[in-house]
Amino acid sequence: MEEKAILRHETLASLNEMDETTYENRSASLAKQLYNEEAWHQATIIGITIARFPEVATKEIIRRAWLEGKKVAIPETNNKTKTMQFRHYEANDPLMQKALGLYEPTKDAPIISEEKIDLLIVPGVVFRPDGYRIGFGGGFYDRYLAGYEGNTISLCYTDQISTNFTPENHDLPVQKLIIEANQK
Repeated sequence: MEEKAILRHETLASLNEMDETTYENRSASLAKQLYNEEAWHQATIIGITIARFPEVATKEIIRRAWLEGKKVAIPETNNKTKTMQFRHYEANDPLMQKALGLYEPTKDAPIISEEKIDLLIVPGVVFRPDGYRIGFGGGFYDRYLAGYEGNTISLCYTDQISTNFTPENHDLPVQKLIIEANQK
């Protein structure tokens, strides 16, 4: 467990050194790669977080989903139970800021069940080439993925790829990593 915490801390420290232009360019490059994926084209409902720096930016991905007629589902977390559910999110829907600065839908937004989400964009801090990931430490996505059967993709900067950790029994890999095409 200690190795994950150290790797998470070191990776976030490195990513936090990105300037805004580099961050936007790297995020846009990954988004373009996502739009070429068959899972993206086939999906009608996308599950995705509203990212915060230095996570790969997702606001443009959300806008693109809407432009293509897709529905967007944003996670609502329960910090007591370390679980989450997804709620429908449309432009101009109110959001509330939760712990760690995350923006989530309000209770007014309809819940979208996991079997209706075609594609889940899974966030993380560190990724192994085989799809295992180190998240932000809450275990929300590992719990959610245990019952999710749709497509999973993670968007990764090259400096988020590492083989320096061993997955634990409860860890579940994402099906596909989209890694930026060019080094920084």
